[in-house]
Amino acid sequence: MPTLTAYENRVLEFKDNNFPNVGKRTAKTIAKMLFERQARMTDLELERILTHSDPTPKQAFRNIERDKEKAASVPALAA
Repeated sequence: MPTLTAYENRVLEFKDNNFPNVGKRTAKTIAKMLFERQARMTDLELERILTHSDPTPKQAFRNIERDKEKAASVPALAA
């Protein structure tokens, strides 16, 4: 995942080429928002919840619980 600095550099470069009248502080704020959005999208808990496409909420909860039980029954790998 790119770092916050990488996002800032990309946004500042884009700003300089396309929107020179936008301030540096605004560009950095946009970069921070993009970085935080990326972090939320890669959160494994959210991914686990959002990857269930079930016809009803009741079925979704059943599937999530089933996956939790399945994960708990798998022995941890030795380091």
